[in-house]
Amino acid sequence: MSHYSEVQIEFKDRAALAAALERLGFQGKLEIYQEARSLYGYQGDRREQQAHIIIRRQHVGLAANDIGFQRQSNGTYRAWVSEFDQRQNGYGDAWLGKLKQAYGVEKARAEAKKRGYRVSEQKLDDGRVRLVMRR
Repeated sequence: MSHYSEVQIEFKDRAALAAALERLGFQGKLEIYQEARSLYGYQGDRREQQAHIIIRRQHVGLAANDIGFQRQSNGTYRAWVSEFDQRQNGYGDAWLGKLKQAYGVEKARAEAKKRGYRVSEQKLDDGRVRLVMRR
């Protein structure tokens, strides 16, 4: 049985987090709840960890566990990613870095749109994303 690791991340905006996960390929594969729900291991066993945003194991990889994001009392999210999925399925530090970047892009887009800007995006050769905002 693979052990879940808790990862503290500075995500506060649920919509931006969900959009970032969709940007990373999970469009139509997210479960989003008001009340936290259980995560499941690769054998379908219910784990003690719960989350408000869940990517079920069939969308994560071979012999994978669910990945979850649990909203904390301070408004930030805790990521639950099994050690197996971090090592074997590519959901370790590099993936979390991409998620942080995607979250930043989605949060900036949402804030700019709220202020009346039109936003266009350019992907740079080095993997960075450049946002251009116009009124």
